[in-house]
Amino acid sequence: MLVIHRSRLLTRPFLSAQSRAASLDILLRRTVSSQFTSSDRLDPEALHTYTTSRWLCNDDLQRRLRITPFDVDALEQAACRSVAARRCISWYKIGEGSFNRVFLLRFDNEAEAAVRIPFPVAGDVCRVTASEVATMCFVHDKWLGDGAQGAPIPPKVLAWNASYDNPAKTPYIITEYAPGVPLLSRWFDIRGLEVKPSLQDIFALESRLLHHAFSRYGSLYFAEDIPDGTNCCWLYADSHSKTPKDIEIAKKYRIGPVASRDWWRGRYQTVDANRGPWPDMKSIIISAAKFQLDALDTIIDLSSTFVKSKPSDIHLLRRLLEICLRAAPSIVPTDPDMTTPVLQHPDLSSSNLIIPAEGPVRITHAIDWQGAAILPFCTQAAMPTAVVYTGKLVKLNPFYPEWPENYDELPPEQQELVDFHHRLACRHVVYQRMVMSGDKVRSKIAHLRQGEPLANLVPQVLRCIADGPQALRADLIRLQENWREFSDDPCPIDFTPDEIAAHNAEQEALDEYQSHVDALYAELRCFEDGSVKTEDYETSKQLMERRREEWDDVAMKGPFPFYEGAHSYFLT
Repeated sequence: MLVIHRSRLLTRPFLSAQSRAASLDILLRRTVSSQFTSSDRLDPEALHTYTTSRWLCNDDLQRRLRITPFDVDALEQAACRSVAARRCISWYKIGEGSFNRVFLLRFDNEAEAAVRIPFPVAGDVCRVTASEVATMCFVHDKWLGDGAQGAPIPPKVLAWNASYDNPAKTPYIITEYAPGVPLLSRWFDIRGLEVKPSLQDIFALESRLLHHAFSRYGSLYFAEDIPDGTNCCWLYADSHSKTPKDIEIAKKYRIGPVASRDWWRGRYQTVDANRGPWPDMKSIIISAAKFQLDALDTIIDLSSTFVKSKPSDIHLLRRLLEICLRAAPSIVPTDPDMTTPVLQHPDLSSSNLIIPAEGPVRITHAIDWQGAAILPFCTQAAMPTAVVYTGKLVKLNPFYPEWPENYDELPPEQQELVDFHHRLACRHVVYQRMVMSGDKVRSKIAHLRQGEPLANLVPQVLRCIADGPQALRADLIRLQENWREFSDDPCPIDFTPDEIAAHNAEQEALDEYQSHVDALYAELRCFEDGSVKTEDYETSKQLMERRREEWDDVAMKGPFPFYEGAHSYFLT
């Protein structure tokens, strides 16, 4: 069991390609405001409930999972102590994400602090909070003051508590306020050389994280939060090669079980599984597959509409997971550089990178480290979400994004839209070149034939029951088709030509269905889970009901996606 300090004051979904493209279109029209939304200190709705969005289906349940009752006075007192203030003079709600609510507090000594409260939907809230704080503090301890410039850092943690058993009655993290705005708020407006500093800053952060090796795979915790005898490991296998600073840091932290949500969400918390720390990549794959097999036997209700897998999928799910058990020893890259245990930020999206509201676009802080984990390099090296181009108007290639052949015939307004997409695609290509020329290990990983399915494998395993078996089967088929490119062992993946043909036909129908669903998302201005801005809720809901009446299940290759009980990543 994880031991959490009662109080501490510190002195110092896997989306498809189509869905990502639809999300880009929605973001263009739903760019997050950089303005603060004032929250009345005495208004319980603003303090404790989700007010930023509503959901077009499962609205009551989604909002209920994000209710965070807490003792406002007690939390305010903790915040005052953290900044040596006598009283707090204002509260502002500055953010609500999928898993956290964030407030800006201002004090009578002119100090400012951000208070972050996790939602119950975040998984094992106590564990993930303790690990997030340790991760942020580790990054500060390791790199702040090294003299290196240009890499964003987490905000400094001032105080925290990972337990519900404290005067505030909720886990919380209090950090220094990181002034500025999300990169997203300026990303679509900046052009040309204005973009370069932000790309350099992201690359600098990734390079620091990905080239600092650990001894095992798992998540970071403070050493005193893990009692003797609990499954944990020292940070480094060989302390002789480390600097005196690294040795001091190593005394403070340990690697413990992975804190990522997919290992702890909902009823999955009750499954007795090996959640690390793991000695090798093979063990992670095997643990994930056994975890899901045990979940099938103990906790999963496949009659639930929230779960995409159905009782008829049980045989296929077991087969896929047993294939993973057999294949694990043979699919791990033999190059040790590719499997080095490394830390990575869990979501380098443009919403989590803070820049000045005006002037040069330099990233000062990276926020939201919730769920960060130490995993094999080859699974942590994907392009950061902030720079990935997911649109369809411009074709990517390794050298320069291609203009549409009919560009000159397009009307001016369409040319302007293509120009905009081309700018975003150029950023993708430029960052890709930075990686290929500036990071030898990532360049090698990019050329791995099994690289993408291998990076996706464990996430697909962990979600195969909740999201259905299709994605995991697709990954395994790709591994089977390229097996001789990376292994001399007999291939343990045994799909027949007929099975692969049937899978491809099913995937083609699913892709066509997804394209219709994505078009609906764009029209309703909602994300994949059905969330819309609160002020758009009634309008979007009325439009949704009209589209429901017009929807043809046969023509659209599937059912209307929004209904009470519909699948959602956050509910499974």
